[in-house]
Amino acid sequence: MARITRIHADKNNSSAATACPKNVSFCFALCSLLIAFFVLADEATSLFNQANKFYETGDYQQAAAVYEKILAAGQANWQVYYNLGNAYYKQKRFGKAILNYERARRLNRDNEDIAFNSDLANLSVADRIAAMPRPLVVVWLDNAIHFFTIEAAATMMLIFWMLLFVGAVIWMLARREFLQRWGRRLVWVAGSPWLLFTLIFGMLAYERATVQEGIVLASRVVVRSSPADDATEMFILHEGVKVRLQENSGGWQRIKLADGKVGWLEANSVEKI
Repeated sequence: MARITRIHADKNNSSAATACPKNVSFCFALCSLLIAFFVLADEATSLFNQANKFYETGDYQQAAAVYEKILAAGQANWQVYYNLGNAYYKQKRFGKAILNYERARRLNRDNEDIAFNSDLANLSVADRIAAMPRPLVVVWLDNAIHFFTIEAAATMMLIFWMLLFVGAVIWMLARREFLQRWGRRLVWVAGSPWLLFTLIFGMLAYERATVQEGIVLASRVVVRSSPADDATEMFILHEGVKVRLQENSGGWQRIKLADGKVGWLEANSVEKI
Protein backbone atom coordinates (compact mmCIF):
# COMPACT_ATOMS: atom_id res chain seq x y z
CA MET A 1 0.00 0.00 0.00
CA ALA A 2 2.86 2.32 0.79
CA ARG A 3 4.33 1.68 -2.64
CA ILE A 4 1.05 2.55 -4.37
CA THR A 5 0.77 5.71 -2.30
CA ARG A 6 4.23 6.78 -3.39
CA ILE A 7 3.30 6.17 -7.05
CA HIS A 8 0.18 8.32 -6.72
CA ALA A 9 2.18 11.01 -4.98
CA ASP A 10 4.74 10.97 -7.80
CA LYS A 11 1.95 11.29 -10.38
CA ASN A 12 0.46 14.23 -8.53
CA ASN A 13 3.84 15.91 -8.35
CA SER A 14 4.38 15.22 -12.03
CA SER A 15 0.98 16.74 -12.89
CA ALA A 16 1.73 19.75 -10.78
CA ALA A 17 5.10 20.08 -12.41
CA THR A 18 3.57 20.02 -15.90
CA ALA A 19 0.77 22.39 -14.87
CA CYS A 20 3.11 25.00 -13.45
CA PRO A 21 4.76 25.87 -16.77
CA LYS A 22 1.31 26.26 -18.33
CA ASN A 23 0.21 28.61 -15.56
CA VAL A 24 3.47 30.50 -15.77
CA SER A 25 3.11 30.80 -19.54
CA PHE A 26 -0.44 32.08 -19.21
CA CYS A 27 0.54 34.62 -16.56
CA PHE A 28 3.50 35.72 -18.65
CA ALA A 29 1.32 36.17 -21.74
CA LEU A 30 -1.29 38.10 -19.74
CA CYS A 31 1.34 40.36 -18.17
CA SER A 32 2.90 40.94 -21.60
CA LEU A 33 -0.46 42.00 -23.02
CA LEU A 34 -1.11 44.34 -20.10
CA ILE A 35 2.35 45.87 -20.39
CA ALA A 36 1.91 46.32 -24.15
CA PHE A 37 -1.47 47.98 -23.59
CA PHE A 38 -0.10 50.46 -21.06
CA VAL A 39 2.96 51.16 -23.19
CA LEU A 40 0.77 51.89 -26.22
CA ALA A 41 -1.55 54.08 -24.15
CA ASP A 42 1.41 55.98 -22.70
CA GLU A 43 2.95 56.39 -26.16
CA ALA A 44 -0.37 57.68 -27.54
CA THR A 45 -0.61 60.22 -24.71
CA SER A 46 2.94 61.36 -25.37
CA LEU A 47 2.24 61.73 -29.11
CA PHE A 48 -1.01 63.58 -28.38
CA ASN A 49 0.80 66.11 -26.20
CA GLN A 50 3.52 66.44 -28.82
CA ALA A 51 0.95 67.10 -31.55
CA ASN A 52 -0.77 69.69 -29.37
CA LYS A 53 2.53 71.54 -28.92
CA PHE A 54 3.07 71.58 -32.69
CA TYR A 55 -0.45 72.97 -33.09
CA GLU A 56 0.08 75.67 -30.46
CA THR A 57 3.29 76.83 -32.17
CA GLY A 58 1.52 77.05 -35.54
CA ASP A 59 3.14 74.00 -37.13
CA TYR A 60 -0.19 72.60 -38.29
CA GLN A 61 1.26 70.25 -40.88
CA GLN A 62 3.48 68.53 -38.33
CA ALA A 63 0.63 68.45 -35.81
CA ALA A 64 -1.60 66.70 -38.36
CA ALA A 65 1.15 64.18 -39.11
CA VAL A 66 1.47 63.25 -35.42
CA TYR A 67 -2.30 62.99 -34.94
CA GLU A 68 -2.42 60.70 -37.98
CA LYS A 69 0.33 58.61 -36.39
CA ILE A 70 -1.84 58.15 -33.28
CA LEU A 71 -4.75 56.97 -35.43
CA ALA A 72 -2.48 54.61 -37.37
CA ALA A 73 -1.51 53.01 -34.05
CA GLY A 74 -5.19 52.24 -33.38
CA GLN A 75 -5.60 54.81 -30.60
CA ALA A 76 -8.61 56.63 -32.05
CA ASN A 77 -10.94 58.82 -29.98
CA TRP A 78 -13.00 61.92 -30.63
CA GLN A 79 -10.35 64.28 -29.25
CA VAL A 80 -7.76 63.07 -31.76
CA TYR A 81 -10.21 63.35 -34.67
CA TYR A 82 -11.33 66.80 -33.50
CA ASN A 83 -7.80 68.16 -33.14
CA LEU A 84 -6.81 66.61 -36.46
CA GLY A 85 -9.78 68.35 -38.07
CA ASN A 86 -8.60 71.65 -36.58
CA ALA A 87 -5.06 71.09 -37.89
CA TYR A 88 -6.37 70.44 -41.40
CA TYR A 89 -8.73 73.42 -41.20
CA LYS A 90 -5.78 75.69 -40.37
CA GLN A 91 -4.08 74.37 -43.53
CA LYS A 92 -7.25 75.12 -45.52
CA ARG A 93 -7.63 71.43 -46.33
CA PHE A 94 -11.36 71.62 -45.76
CA GLY A 95 -12.21 68.16 -47.07
CA LYS A 96 -9.90 66.49 -44.57
CA ALA A 97 -11.12 68.82 -41.84
CA ILE A 98 -14.78 67.97 -42.45
CA LEU A 99 -13.96 64.26 -42.66
CA ASN A 100 -12.36 64.26 -39.23
CA TYR A 101 -15.02 66.48 -37.68
CA GLU A 102 -17.62 63.97 -38.91
CA ARG A 103 -15.66 61.11 -37.36
CA ALA A 104 -15.36 63.02 -34.09
CA ARG A 105 -19.08 63.80 -34.12
CA ARG A 106 -19.95 60.12 -34.45
CA LEU A 107 -18.04 59.43 -31.23
CA ASN A 108 -19.30 62.51 -29.37
CA ARG A 109 -22.46 63.74 -31.02
CA ASP A 110 -23.41 66.31 -28.38
CA ASN A 111 -20.13 68.23 -28.36
CA GLU A 112 -20.86 71.84 -29.32
CA ASP A 113 -17.28 72.63 -30.39
CA ILE A 114 -17.29 69.79 -32.92
CA ALA A 115 -20.62 70.94 -34.34
CA PHE A 116 -19.51 74.58 -34.53
CA ASN A 117 -16.19 73.86 -36.24
CA SER A 118 -17.83 71.39 -38.62
CA ASP A 119 -20.40 74.01 -39.65
CA LEU A 120 -17.61 76.56 -40.03
CA ALA A 121 -15.62 74.26 -42.31
CA ASN A 122 -18.70 73.50 -44.39
CA LEU A 123 -19.06 77.21 -45.18
CA SER A 124 -15.96 76.81 -47.35
CA VAL A 125 -17.53 74.05 -49.47
CA ALA A 126 -18.33 75.32 -52.96
CA ASP A 127 -21.36 73.09 -53.54
CA ARG A 128 -24.64 73.77 -51.82
CA ILE A 129 -26.80 70.65 -51.99
CA ALA A 130 -30.29 70.86 -50.55
CA ALA A 131 -31.77 67.69 -49.09
CA MET A 132 -34.88 66.21 -50.66
CA PRO A 133 -38.06 67.27 -48.86
CA ARG A 134 -39.50 64.64 -46.53
CA PRO A 135 -42.91 64.33 -44.86
CA LEU A 136 -43.06 65.91 -41.42
CA VAL A 137 -43.88 62.56 -39.80
CA VAL A 138 -40.76 60.97 -41.31
CA VAL A 139 -38.61 63.88 -40.11
CA TRP A 140 -40.07 63.60 -36.60
CA LEU A 141 -39.50 59.84 -36.43
CA ASP A 142 -35.96 60.19 -37.74
CA ASN A 143 -35.13 62.86 -35.14
CA ALA A 144 -36.69 60.74 -32.39
CA ILE A 145 -34.66 57.66 -33.35
CA HIS A 146 -31.41 59.59 -33.69
CA PHE A 147 -31.93 61.37 -30.39
CA PHE A 148 -30.02 58.39 -28.96
CA THR A 149 -26.65 57.07 -30.03
CA ILE A 150 -26.39 53.34 -30.64
CA GLU A 151 -24.31 53.03 -27.45
CA ALA A 152 -26.95 54.85 -25.38
CA ALA A 153 -29.74 52.72 -26.88
CA ALA A 154 -27.80 49.54 -26.05
CA THR A 155 -27.26 50.72 -22.46
CA MET A 156 -30.93 51.57 -21.94
CA MET A 157 -31.97 48.29 -23.53
CA LEU A 158 -29.75 46.37 -21.10
CA ILE A 159 -30.99 48.30 -18.05
CA PHE A 160 -34.66 47.70 -18.83
CA TRP A 161 -33.98 44.05 -19.70
CA MET A 162 -32.42 43.57 -16.25
CA LEU A 163 -35.44 45.22 -14.60
CA LEU A 164 -37.75 43.06 -16.71
CA PHE A 165 -35.85 39.93 -15.67
CA VAL A 166 -35.95 40.86 -11.97
CA GLY A 167 -39.67 41.58 -12.18
CA ALA A 168 -40.35 38.25 -13.91
CA VAL A 169 -38.38 36.34 -11.28
CA ILE A 170 -40.25 38.05 -8.43
CA TRP A 171 -43.60 37.50 -10.15
CA MET A 172 -43.00 33.77 -10.68
CA LEU A 173 -41.14 32.85 -7.48
CA ALA A 174 -42.48 35.15 -4.78
CA ARG A 175 -44.92 33.50 -2.37
CA ARG A 176 -46.53 36.63 -1.04
CA GLU A 177 -49.25 38.18 -3.13
CA PHE A 178 -48.08 41.78 -2.77
CA LEU A 179 -44.59 40.79 -4.02
CA GLN A 180 -46.14 39.01 -6.99
CA ARG A 181 -48.17 42.13 -7.71
CA TRP A 182 -45.08 44.35 -7.61
CA GLY A 183 -43.17 41.90 -9.78
CA ARG A 184 -45.98 41.94 -12.35
CA ARG A 185 -46.02 45.73 -12.34
CA LEU A 186 -42.26 45.85 -12.82
CA VAL A 187 -42.57 43.52 -15.81
CA TRP A 188 -45.11 45.81 -17.46
CA VAL A 189 -43.27 49.01 -16.54
CA ALA A 190 -39.89 47.75 -17.78
CA GLY A 191 -41.18 45.68 -20.70
CA SER A 192 -42.50 48.55 -22.82
CA PRO A 193 -39.35 50.70 -22.77
CA TRP A 194 -37.25 47.56 -23.28
CA LEU A 195 -39.15 46.82 -26.49
CA LEU A 196 -38.82 50.47 -27.55
CA PHE A 197 -35.06 50.64 -27.00
CA THR A 198 -34.60 47.22 -28.60
CA LEU A 199 -36.33 48.56 -31.70
CA ILE A 200 -34.25 51.77 -31.69
CA PHE A 201 -31.03 49.81 -31.21
CA GLY A 202 -31.94 47.46 -34.06
CA MET A 203 -32.66 50.35 -36.42
CA LEU A 204 -29.46 52.19 -35.51
CA ALA A 205 -27.39 49.00 -35.83
CA TYR A 206 -28.92 48.30 -39.24
CA GLU A 207 -28.21 51.86 -40.35
CA ARG A 208 -24.60 51.66 -39.17
CA ALA A 209 -24.11 48.39 -41.03
CA THR A 210 -25.75 49.43 -44.30
CA VAL A 211 -25.50 53.23 -44.62
CA GLN A 212 -22.01 54.44 -45.48
CA GLU A 213 -21.07 58.06 -46.04
CA GLY A 214 -17.95 59.76 -47.30
CA ILE A 215 -16.38 63.15 -47.93
CA VAL A 216 -15.03 64.28 -51.30
CA LEU A 217 -11.33 65.08 -50.87
CA ALA A 218 -10.42 66.02 -54.45
CA SER A 219 -10.54 69.74 -55.17
CA ARG A 220 -12.71 68.99 -58.24
CA VAL A 221 -14.12 65.68 -59.43
CA VAL A 222 -16.34 64.76 -62.37
CA VAL A 223 -19.29 62.51 -61.60
CA ARG A 224 -20.19 60.25 -64.52
CA SER A 225 -23.15 58.11 -65.54
CA SER A 226 -21.20 54.83 -65.33
CA PRO A 227 -17.83 53.60 -64.05
CA ALA A 228 -15.79 54.54 -67.11
CA ASP A 229 -13.60 57.45 -68.20
CA ASP A 230 -15.62 57.95 -71.39
CA ALA A 231 -19.03 57.84 -69.66
CA THR A 232 -21.35 60.83 -69.80
CA GLU A 233 -20.48 63.65 -67.44
CA MET A 234 -23.40 64.13 -65.05
CA PHE A 235 -22.21 66.89 -62.71
CA ILE A 236 -19.14 68.15 -60.87
CA LEU A 237 -18.41 68.05 -57.15
CA HIS A 238 -15.84 69.92 -55.10
CA GLU A 239 -13.86 69.26 -51.96
CA GLY A 240 -15.81 68.80 -48.73
CA VAL A 241 -19.13 67.53 -50.12
CA LYS A 242 -20.73 64.79 -48.07
CA VAL A 243 -22.06 61.85 -50.11
CA ARG A 244 -23.64 58.49 -49.49
CA LEU A 245 -21.46 55.62 -50.66
CA GLN A 246 -23.10 52.83 -52.62
CA GLU A 247 -21.46 50.14 -54.76
CA ASN A 248 -17.81 50.05 -55.83
CA SER A 249 -16.54 48.83 -59.19
CA GLY A 250 -13.01 48.75 -60.56
CA GLY A 251 -11.67 51.90 -58.93
CA TRP A 252 -14.98 53.73 -59.25
CA GLN A 253 -17.42 54.57 -56.48
CA ARG A 254 -21.16 55.04 -56.98
CA ILE A 255 -22.47 57.88 -54.82
CA LYS A 256 -25.79 59.48 -53.97
CA LEU A 257 -26.28 63.10 -52.97
CA ALA A 258 -28.72 64.51 -50.45
CA ASP A 259 -30.86 65.85 -53.31
CA GLY A 260 -31.19 62.38 -54.83
CA LYS A 261 -28.66 62.67 -57.67
CA VAL A 262 -26.53 59.58 -58.31
CA GLY A 263 -23.39 58.92 -60.31
CA TRP A 264 -19.91 57.45 -60.40
CA LEU A 265 -16.66 59.09 -59.40
CA GLU A 266 -13.10 57.86 -58.99
CA ALA A 267 -12.87 55.97 -55.69
CA ASN A 268 -9.65 57.70 -54.63
CA SER A 269 -11.38 61.09 -54.71
CA VAL A 270 -13.62 60.27 -51.75
CA GLU A 271 -12.94 58.82 -48.30
CA LYS A 272 -15.34 56.97 -46.03
CA ILE A 273 -16.25 58.66 -42.76
